Amino acid sequence: MVQQQKRNIALKQLVVLAILIALSVILERFLGYNDRILSISFGYLPIVLAAIVYGPFSSMVVSIVADVLGALLFPSGPLDPRFTLIAAAKGLLYGLFLNREDAQRGSAALSQALVTVVCHLTLNTLVISDIIGRGFWAILPLRVLKNLLFYPIEVLTIIKLLEYRKTFERLAK
Repeated sequence: MVQQQKRNIALKQLVVLAILIALSVILERFLGYNDRILSISFGYLPIVLAAIVYGPFSSMVVSIVADVLGALLFPSGPLDPRFTLIAAAKGLLYGLFLNREDAQRGSAALSQALVTVVCHLTLNTLVISDIIGRGFWAILPLRVLKNLLFYPIEVLTIIKLLEYRKTFERLAK
């Protein structure tokens, strides 16, 4: 009986993670804006939700699989494993800061600040500049402006997800 119950929990978690992956791909590829230099979407929200409910490993898996599936099924540029590694780092950062019971506004702001600076502004900009053949410093100002404008929106949406943590946990576990 206990073994069957554990198997049902694992299956339920797998199904929830698959739904989060699908949501991330839809939010990123269909409801977002993607061009060679800028990307604006809410594709991070399912990754954040996986981080809140299941932790760093699951949010990394959601981020990696969503990145690879999105790039293979609905390409908006070359499939580059560097972007997948950056997606893994993003999932890990969200998971480390948002999976704690005491995660609040400060955790949301800090995790998004790290994702923005490390992943979006530094690593993604380096990869994009290498792919399109323009200098890092040439494309950085536009990317900084986009991230400065989008940062408060990202933090507010993460805070809102954190407010409903108990509901998400009850539904997903």
